[in-house]
Amino acid sequence: MKKLLLTVLFVSYLNSYAQIPVQEFGFDGTLTNTANTISFMGIDNFVTDRSGNVKSAQRLNNRALEAVIDNLPQGKSARTISIWVKFNEVASTNYIWGYGTAYDTEYCGLQQQGVAASKSELSLISWGASNDIMVPVPLEKNIWYQYTITYEGVMSKIYRDGKLLKYLDGMSRSTKGNIFRLGEINTTVGINADIDDLKIYDHALTDDQVKELYDSSKPLISIAKAETKNKKINSTTNDVTNAVKNIEVYSQGRQIIGNNSMDISDLPEGTYLLKVTRTQSKKITSK
Repeated sequence: MKKLLLTVLFVSYLNSYAQIPVQEFGFDGTLTNTANTISFMGIDNFVTDRSGNVKSAQRLNNRALEAVIDNLPQGKSARTISIWVKFNEVASTNYIWGYGTAYDTEYCGLQQQGVAASKSELSLISWGASNDIMVPVPLEKNIWYQYTITYEGVMSKIYRDGKLLKYLDGMSRSTKGNIFRLGEINTTVGINADIDDLKIYDHALTDDQVKELYDSSKPLISIAKAETKNKKINSTTNDVTNAVKNIEVYSQGRQIIGNNSMDISDLPEGTYLLKVTRTQSKKITSK
């Protein structure tokens, strides 16, 4: 029994350790990483994030941010890069992030092309069309998406909102460069989007870990408190009571807050705590 318990604890420890990034930028009022050792260079523009927290995301509109990160995964090294993005314009190409040199297999970057016929090509760039992963996806502006890419061995994968979109097997990367750019591919700037929670790992997360990363950080969707007036007749007093019900939804111990109002039926899959309270607004007694 003890041996089994130790095995479970060890596996749990490895799984938790595997999800620790080597670099993390939360953009919570600062362009500096969470370790306070590296900062993006450029003009900041802090805006509200996906959970409704003010000055907790960064807006890029035809400008870029750059950071020198010496421990970026190089060459054929395994990696995972995750970022949250809300596009403010989808008609043109948005260069999300990139680093490396503009030579065959030596670049690593992500771009979302402009919408055409309701779809947009999402591209994991390695400089050379045969080395890129391209997948058409539906795209809307003003919606927060989480993008995650992984690479290990000769396998590259691209995810959105925790779901695997496409993979490429058999392509080896040779990434070279320590300047990480947001809103820019190589030296070309082009983006109109809000970005948040950049995480860089020196290993490839599994499919389950990518999903867990999304589930643990997906937007705390705002739900307007639903007010339902229920007229109830008391059989003995003929009292008519106007009861107002407040409905609150909680996710991971926190009340769901934000900017976008929506119905409960619009919530993504998950486990939520529903709290319903009733306040007496008015009481009418008929005689």
